[in-house]
Amino acid sequence: MCLAVPSKIISIDECLSLAEVDVMGNTKKISIAFTPEAHVDNWVLVHAGQAICIISEEEAGASLEIWEEILRD
Repeated sequence: MCLAVPSKIISIDECLSLAEVDVMGNTKKISIAFTPEAHVDNWVLVHAGQAICIISEEEAGASLEIWEEILRD
């Protein structure tokens, strides 16, 4: 089973195919090698340090609500 967390891209280093993302209030660097079309302000699903796909803001919001519920319990 694969779990991916929605994250918002806040900066990109295109030379290294890396992005800095906001993950539920924390920032981290991830690879965007699988999503080279990603841009700043895009939402991506991140698994194991890799952006695996771009998602809509609505999808990100719905997923984050579920993550927050899980983390509360």
